[in-house]
Amino acid sequence: MRGARFWLDTSVFTVLVFAATAVIAVYQPFTGGYVNLGESMIYLAALISGPLVAGLAGGVGAALADLALGYAIFAPGTLVIKMAEGIVVGHLARRGGMAPLAAAIYAALFLSISYLSWGSSHTISVVSLILAPAVAAAVLLASRREGWDRLPSLLVGGLVMVLGYFLYEFFLSNPLQGRPRIGALWEVPGNMIQVLVGAAIAVPVYAFLKRAGYVRD
Repeated sequence: MRGARFWLDTSVFTVLVFAATAVIAVYQPFTGGYVNLGESMIYLAALISGPLVAGLAGGVGAALADLALGYAIFAPGTLVIKMAEGIVVGHLARRGGMAPLAAAIYAALFLSISYLSWGSSHTISVVSLILAPAVAAAVLLASRREGWDRLPSLLVGGLVMVLGYFLYEFFLSNPLQGRPRIGALWEVPGNMIQVLVGAAIAVPVYAFLKRAGYVRD
């Protein structure tokens, strides 16, 4: 029975990840990739069904979306990166006390991007500078709200995706497309925001389902 439930959950969340990834695809000119809402369903799978379901559904669902939307060059990387992200987030999802770590990491990353991009893109630099304290404060405040204590864990685990795509784009997809390697850096803020938005969707949906009695810890 447990095996049947595992495959049912995996199938359902694979479809949900595919749909969330494909429904809104914002093209990124720096890498030829796109920002999407797929993380929301990967994180929801992690909260409800655990790391294996989140890993399989995240990797397969997102890779299929890449193929369907015409981003085939990203599909192999997506399969591995999103699978790793789902597994890591699934393991961290039930841990608390990570708010200071998440706030510090995101503040440091946005500040670093602001510094590195100043000479080539003032817009990215200024936006990142504003986001550094704003995101850190939002994470610390949100984690104090009832039901939001898992948000920081999702944000920390989501960095697997941010780092994974940076490396994939820097070493593989950008060179293959004839794009500058540095473009991989400019997509990092977008991927970080993708993690933030995904977690901000997944946590309240999970809390609602829990209150309604559809899921249990």
